[in-house]
Amino acid sequence: MKYTRATTNLKELEELGCTIFHGVDANTRSQHPELNFKSFDRIVFNFPHAGFIRREHDILQILSRQNLVKGFLRSARDMLKENGEVHVTHKTAHPFNRWEIEKVAEEVGLRLVDKVLFYIWDYPGYDNKRGDGSRCNESFPVGDCCTLKIFRA
Repeated sequence: MKYTRATTNLKELEELGCTIFHGVDANTRSQHPELNFKSFDRIVFNFPHAGFIRREHDILQILSRQNLVKGFLRSARDMLKENGEVHVTHKTAHPFNRWEIEKVAEEVGLRLVDKVLFYIWDYPGYDNKRGDGSRCNESFPVGDCCTLKIFRA
């Protein structure tokens, strides 16, 4: 209901043969009853965000974001096929670089194998959106960012 193209996007995905689930917690999806025995070649999280409780540079806000990413990576680790990859696209400027995603990945038994610049024009039709609030259907400037390619350690 938040996003004007959501229904169209979901329909296109279904027509391509994708299975769609709603209400899946990124931190515990490996225990979801319809996902707990599935494994994947790629698991992608573009611009993870835990909402706005404090300002972006506030240490408690950064810790909240690290906890989100840690839970996501832990769950993703349990759902990867052999030689599978987790891709996390993330802003690299301050204060986003303080999330230390590479370190968080190591803490859950994963390792960074590649880091590539993210260019939105490499993804035709991709339209990033804000997560919440009255402007949630608006795009946000991605700025400097990269995609971290993470494998099992």
